[in-house]
Amino acid sequence: MMHRFTCLLACLLFGAVTCGARDYRVDTQEKFELISGIELQPGDTILLKRGMRFSGMLAPQGNGAEGAPIRIGAFGRGARPRIDAGGEHLAAVLLHNPSYWEVHGLEVTNTNGRDEDQGVLFGIHVLAKGREGIYRHVYINDCHVHDVNGMVAGKRRGGIHVHVRKLKKTVFDDLRITNNRVENIGGVGIGNDSSCGRVKLLEDGVERENLWTRVYVAGNHVDTTGRNNIIARVSEDAVYEHNVLANSSRRDTGHSIFCFKTSGIRIQYNEAYGNVGLKDNRDGGGESDRGGFDADYNCVDTFIQYNYSHDNLWFCGIMKKPTRNVVIRYNVSENDREGIYFYGFERNKSAENVHIYNNTHYVRKGLHVSVFAEGRTPLNSTFENNVFFFDGKGEWGRNAKGINTVFRNNLYHNIEPHSSETRAIEADPRLLRPGQAGAGIDLKTMAGLRGYRPGAGSPCIDAGLPIEGSGGMDVVKTPVDDKKPDIGALEFVNP
Repeated sequence: MMHRFTCLLACLLFGAVTCGARDYRVDTQEKFELISGIELQPGDTILLKRGMRFSGMLAPQGNGAEGAPIRIGAFGRGARPRIDAGGEHLAAVLLHNPSYWEVHGLEVTNTNGRDEDQGVLFGIHVLAKGREGIYRHVYINDCHVHDVNGMVAGKRRGGIHVHVRKLKKTVFDDLRITNNRVENIGGVGIGNDSSCGRVKLLEDGVERENLWTRVYVAGNHVDTTGRNNIIARVSEDAVYEHNVLANSSRRDTGHSIFCFKTSGIRIQYNEAYGNVGLKDNRDGGGESDRGGFDADYNCVDTFIQYNYSHDNLWFCGIMKKPTRNVVIRYNVSENDREGIYFYGFERNKSAENVHIYNNTHYVRKGLHVSVFAEGRTPLNSTFENNVFFFDGKGEWGRNAKGINTVFRNNLYHNIEPHSSETRAIEADPRLLRPGQAGAGIDLKTMAGLRGYRPGAGSPCIDAGLPIEGSGGMDVVKTPVDDKKPDIGALEFVNP
């Protein structure tokens, strides 16, 4: 009976259609308000007219099927169709308990226009609540999400978020958030969370429960957020790549991207910059969590690789609450302002097996930078084949000796070797054009970082220690000789 009513309503409001897969063309505010009352079927499409502005929340019902997802998109010519939720609705687009949904090409906002805190608001919100299960194939692509809430903090609200709430055994599978522009967001730009996903480190293994699978977050440009640009949670073997992470955490501290309760995550080929706080927001007397990248706790097998950090307070955080097997490799840090590595939770000693190798760090003259930011203490870490290149005078930080921290075969320019160093190379690395990468590099090729290649006669060439399982390529995808790698993030290439 409900399906027959849906077909009748569709015919009355959206034109004559069959009861097979349908296109619902929404070109008036009245149709926009009515479309959420229709139970959609596999293969159906909601098309919003380009050049139109709609007010309120789009909260469609129904689910697609494998090979027949329900799609939300646009038709006609002109600007993207825009949904303004006005700070009066939970989200501009809400997908509740969705499977086989695709959202593409929309513009959404959700603010009353003031800078004050307007509550828990989202631009696009995907929510599993009230029904246990596996929710599959949710794709959000090429949307412009902006001006959500005032410029406020908070980790579980913001631009594009996917949440499991008040459930005990529910996951998402095949979640893709790609090619979106997310900017001027109160809270976090892109995030996910779960009431039942967890990673617990044991002495003899790892417990993983209800971790999401096939999570892919890529090609997004996230700029100016109240809290983090991106938070990556509760996933198995997720990939976060080719994202621009800019001007994070304008109203509270937070690394531009961090992982939490993840197993096997790869954070790679991203650019992060501008995480420095505001002159009128100096975080209550101490800057913390203001780097581009962060290996957070309750994680195992974390890879932070092939990234580019510049003009943050520091490049990368490593949390010392329980985390295991952190690999930070083949990244470039350029002119991060106060430090390079930040070890969080100073009193904790639970981080295990942190391996930091083949990174290139460059600091221009005039910056007063410590390798270990805020005098933090490195823990259970091995540094190999890295370049520490200071144009001025570099410093280590007051607790740089660390706990079970070893340096081997690193190159130092204008900074004394670490006290644990066993094979120091003190020399100018003779890089081609260091310090000139700037902002806006091509994240598919990372070609903007080629200025960090060793030039002819560089002491970096063939001078690296072999590292098992090193990935086989450098940050610009040049193959690496397993037996004779170079030192630093880029291999020498014979002209």
